[in-house]
Amino acid sequence: MVNSTLDTIKKRRSITNFFPKSIDEKDLQVVLEAGRWAPSWLNKQPWKFIVVRNESTRLDASCIVPSIFSATIKEAPVFIAICVNPEINPYHFIEEGAAVTQNMALVAQSIGLGTTWIGAFSLTNEKNSTEQKLKDILKIPKKWRLISLLPLGYPKFRGHKTRKELNEIVDWGYFLAREKKVAPQEVAQKESIKKILTPTSTPPI
Repeated sequence: MVNSTLDTIKKRRSITNFFPKSIDEKDLQVVLEAGRWAPSWLNKQPWKFIVVRNESTRLDASCIVPSIFSATIKEAPVFIAICVNPEINPYHFIEEGAAVTQNMALVAQSIGLGTTWIGAFSLTNEKNSTEQKLKDILKIPKKWRLISLLPLGYPKFRGHKTRKELNEIVDWGYFLAREKKVAPQEVAQKESIKKILTPTSTPPI
């Protein structure tokens, strides 16, 4: 028997290229509703979602996000900014924003849309960080933090990914240290770097 929730989780991919097609309003509402029902400490729900369709704003944002995501922000017909207020829950606001992002991404997958998770949060909250620049564009108040951007659209293609086996990552009862299996190509790469860094002769003193 197939578990539909697990099937959606397994099929979700990070989509960085989208067709130039507008998203149906009902589908957008479904994604936002998924974020609304994310878990939070004592059900505080310390979040706000900013839906950005404006082309000019998307272009501005594309110049600030890491370059690998610039085209993604431009191509997606809409992106959602997930914001949280640390004053409501200073201990768990990051996890709660992440839970919202994951909920949205999974529901998007389930209805045929694609997303990619663009992390925006700055641990040091620096003035010139990506987070602060995006906050300026989106007019996000100072006390609020920006956790992520979620471009949303119809994917041009979906890649294939694998995962580690459960017996590699699951321990029962206590943490079990394992020796990492090193792939042959990784060994060769390390040896190559070692040769480069090791002098061929002893330098004069």
